[in-house]
Amino acid sequence: MEFTMHTAFYAALGLYCLGALGYLAKQNTVSAAAIGTGFIIHTVYQVWRGWLTGAFIANNIFDPVPFLAWSMAFLIVINLFNRERRVEWLSLSIILLIASLFAAYYPKGIIPPTPKKITFWAAAFFATEVMAHALFYSGAWFAWRQRKNPAAGASYHSLIIWGFLIYSITQVVGAVWAYEGWGTTFHWGTRHLFSAVLWCYYALYIHLRYLAGWPPARRVLFAAAGGLVVLLVTTVANLHEMGFPRIGG
Repeated sequence: MEFTMHTAFYAALGLYCLGALGYLAKQNTVSAAAIGTGFIIHTVYQVWRGWLTGAFIANNIFDPVPFLAWSMAFLIVINLFNRERRVEWLSLSIILLIASLFAAYYPKGIIPPTPKKITFWAAAFFATEVMAHALFYSGAWFAWRQRKNPAAGASYHSLIIWGFLIYSITQVVGAVWAYEGWGTTFHWGTRHLFSAVLWCYYALYIHLRYLAGWPPARRVLFAAAGGLVVLLVTTVANLHEMGFPRIGG
């Protein structure tokens, strides 16, 4: 098989698979080592993607589909140092594997860049947006686990709050980028509307504690359902772009 930069991603994928299997087999040391090693290789791959077009473009690093898998791995790795919650965070390897498998299926190249995508604001937009998505998915995962077992799960609420904060920054950065590229801060297009839907969903979640009739158990369910909302709005965009011509694979 010819070795390309994408081979590094497949190597990371294999290690993520080993990490998920290790977790399911209760071999937590093996799982942590595999995910940690996979994350290092994946990081090399993401940086390498900057040269996909032959000249370094930072925005290539933050292509949403592979960067989502990287972001999930990042959240797991930084929390492996918490011994009390290590096993809980290793459970997220299931979601990491799903995200990585989708990235393996998804076209590896990038849509030919335009001047609108070579600015700092474009890279900042995708970096913050995807990291927020990773936090929302993580919050939904742990909310679901806590719903089934109140003693289980990391602090899903904290993850969602951090996700909402970063996603709010995304809206500001995106408005600046849109103004530079299109002369307006907002379009009544699918992409912008889906972004607004997601922001409003989590803004509502934050305010549920102030509404009568929303006890903790129902708020947990609402948080868990948020993962499906994120999946819907991102998958529509990803599938729409799968047929676009690409550079670099």
